[in-house]
Amino acid sequence: MDIDDLVSQLLEEPVADGEKIVFTSIAVELIHEIAEKCNEIQIVKETQEQSEKYADGLSAEEVYLDMLLKVVQAPTKLHMMMSVRMLIPIVDRKLREKGL
Repeated sequence: MDIDDLVSQLLEEPVADGEKIVFTSIAVELIHEIAEKCNEIQIVKETQEQSEKYADGLSAEEVYLDMLLKVVQAPTKLHMMMSVRMLIPIVDRKLREKGL
């Protein structure tokens, strides 16, 4: 499956529990799978340090929410797609740090 198909599945997963984001086990699995594919993209590799600075002090949930906002507000389809490809690896890393 390609990244966009996996992202579509991820976006169909419920993640809101009241006013906070809670990832389902399926969402976590999809995030790991998407991140693995995204980490193979050259621009993601080249901007990893910048991404780490951006995410410093943010939780996986906060990065995910920011990603959703960027997708919704994206001026073009390219911006929408790249927001996901740049931010899902950060969400993945932060989830793994939490043992998920």
